[in-house]
Amino acid sequence: MTPHEQKLLEKQLHGIDDRPPHGVLTLAIASVFFAGMAVGGFMFAYTDQPPLHLAANDVAAHPSQPALPTTQ
Repeated sequence: MTPHEQKLLEKQLHGIDDRPPHGVLTLAIASVFFAGMAVGGFMFAYTDQPPLHLAANDVAAHPSQPALPTTQ
């Protein structure tokens, strides 16, 4: 590689090393994640469907009944 070609290559690669700081990239990813969570929450908050009934809610609703241990 000639010195002229080396000089041209250095000019082309000069802008590649300029990356955003690690904190800025983390903040951008977190903000996109939380914005998606908020949009999804608003989309499904005002539907005509009743809320999903989970089995975990039954345990809290009936504390007088003992839970059977599970063995594997």
